[in-house]
Amino acid sequence: MISVMDLVRKMRSPESKLVLEAVEELRARNWLEDGSLKGVVLCHAHLERADLCKASLVEVDLHQAHLQNADLSLANLTGAKLTRANVEGANLSAANLRAADLFKADLRDAHNVSLDQLSQAKRLCFATMPDGTPYDGRFNLPGDIELARWGKVDVADPAAMAYFLGVSLETYLHGQGQKELAASLT
Repeated sequence: MISVMDLVRKMRSPESKLVLEAVEELRARNWLEDGSLKGVVLCHAHLERADLCKASLVEVDLHQAHLQNADLSLANLTGAKLTRANVEGANLSAANLRAADLFKADLRDAHNVSLDQLSQAKRLCFATMPDGTPYDGRFNLPGDIELARWGKVDVADPAAMAYFLGVSLETYLHGQGQKELAASLT
């Protein structure tokens, strides 16, 4: 008898074909959507082009996962760890990103993702945004602020925060909605 954990082990395979088969088997057994995967570790998983539509990936560890062109529409990624994950070209339509950790995630060309969705994340520090630009701090996410404080950065100092995030002061101020001040710097 096959178990959820048998399929999770299969999802950790470096062979895309085996991974996609495991995803489909999880879907067929309703384990992809019913919460059975809560908290599982899928670091470095090769989920390129995987159909994860409506998947419940709550608190799943997807550190450095390969999610290029995956369908994550309507997926619940609440509290998921997507640090350094490659989400390039993925469909994030109506995906729940509440408290998801997107530290250093590559979101280039991710589509159907709104600023509102991204503003619900825990961290976006050092992430590449869907338009290819570095995250500019615009959401003042709790995890980003916490990391900056841990690094002894004065979070009330725009220049210090811009330096910390690796963006220009003008870009940081623009992201903070201080367009007039940013324009005066040029």
